[in-house]
This record gives sequence, structure tokens and C-alpha cells, in this order.
Amino acid sequence: MLEAANRFLREEYRAEFNRRFRVPATQSGTAFVPLRGQDLERIFSVQQERVVNRDNTVEFGNRVLQIEKTPWRDTLAGCRVAVYEHLDGTLSVGYGPHTVGRFSAAGLPLLEPLRKRRPKAVEKTGAARPWKSLRDSHFPTATAAARS
Repeated sequence: MLEAANRFLREEYRAEFNRRFRVPATQSGTAFVPLRGQDLERIFSVQQERVVNRDNTVEFGNRVLQIEKTPWRDTLAGCRVAVYEHLDGTLSVGYGPHTVGRFSAAGLPLLEPLRKRRPKAVEKTGAARPWKSLRDSHFPTATAAARS
């Protein structure tokens, strides 16, 4: 009976509905515009908030997700993060706009560590960070006794 109802909708009702209510577009082209600045992977996911444990892990279901050090912070212990369960079953952990970890459905890390190493040549010459050679700090770096 369900199959017969679906067949009626597909073969008869939809065509009759379109014949009766169709109107020509007043303008040519498409009304759809590209979506920019939105992370659809996060939008179309199940999201749950967690607090990071002292050992920089997050518990999600029966899995423990280990968060690597980030370039701006060694540990996120005590911070509130969002765990995203994506449509393909993978998991990711987000801290604000940052993704701090990606994991398989079983909780195994998917990506290389987020802290990327610079090439050795750049580390030796410092060419990638020329500002490091400048001392324009407004705060004294010596102790009070040394400045006297």
C-alpha cells in the first residue's frame, strides 16, 4: 500500500500539481548565492560541549580524545570545547573558531599534529620571522636590581 501511494505521488500527483501551479520566473538566472565564511562541516554535525581534562583529553561517549598542543597554548585543560560528530562519523574538537583535533569514529587521531615544524633552513636563518631580531618591547626585560 505504501508503494502504491509513493507511485501515485511520483507519477500522477506531482505532474498535476506542477501543471496547475507553475508560474514563469520573472528573472532569468539563479536565486542561489555562494555561501562564504561558513564551516558547513560544523553546521551539519551533532555538537556537544565538553570540558578538557587535566591530561588534555576530552571524553566523548566511551572514547577519550587526546588534544595535541596548539601553537598558542600548550594545554586546554579546564577550557570548554565543542565536540563535533560529523555526517561521515568522524569527530573533531573545536575551541572557538579553531579545530584542535580530528578523530576517526573510534577516537583515533586523523591528522598530523597541529603544530607544524618549520623547515630547518628557516629556523637557522630566522628569515621567516624578521621581527624576532627587533627589540621594541615597551616593558623592561631586566630585573629591577639590574636596572639600578
